[in-house]
Amino acid sequence: MQAIKRFGELKLEQFVQGVNNNWLIFSPLPFGRQHSSGIDGDIIISATPTIEIIDADLDVVIDPQYTYAYSVATDNKFKLAFSKTSYKDKSSAMEALECLSIKYELENLVPNGNYYRVVVRNSLGEEVHRTNPLLLDQVDKVISTLDDTRDVSMSGYVRYEIERDYIVN
Repeated sequence: MQAIKRFGELKLEQFVQGVNNNWLIFSPLPFGRQHSSGIDGDIIISATPTIEIIDADLDVVIDPQYTYAYSVATDNKFKLAFSKTSYKDKSSAMEALECLSIKYELENLVPNGNYYRVVVRNSLGEEVHRTNPLLLDQVDKVISTLDDTRDVSMSGYVRYEIERDYIVN
C-alpha cells in the first residue's frame, strides 16, 4: 500500500546548512515503512529529478542532473538535500516544495483499539498540531478547546482531521 502527501503537509523539524548543500529534515513519513540505513528506492517525489542517497552523502555535491537528493535512514526521518545555489534559506526551499508531493510505501497497519488522532492544519494545509491517541469523546473536547482558545484574527482558520490511530507492524 502507498500514500501520497504534499511537502506542505509534512512536519519540518530542522533546516541544516552544510558546506555544499542545505537540507531539510522532516518528521518520519506518517505510517511509512521502516527504512534501513541504505537505499530502498521506494519513495517518489513528483515532477522533479531526484536521487536517493545515504545520510552520509547529504553534503556531497549533487549531480547537476538532479534537483534534489533525499535520504531516509533508520530514524525514518525524511531528509531532502539541495545545492546551496538553489535556495539560500528555509523559507525559499519550502516555498519551492509546497506543491510537490511525495509517494511512499506504507507499513502494515493495525488499528489501535478505538483510538483516534486529531490533526490540525492551517489555511495552507500545514500541520500545526497533532494529538496523542484519544478516544472519540476526548477528540470533541480537544476540538472545542482549540476553537475556544485560539486567536482567529492572527492565525486564520484551521481544519481538523480525525484519523484512526494505527500501530505500525
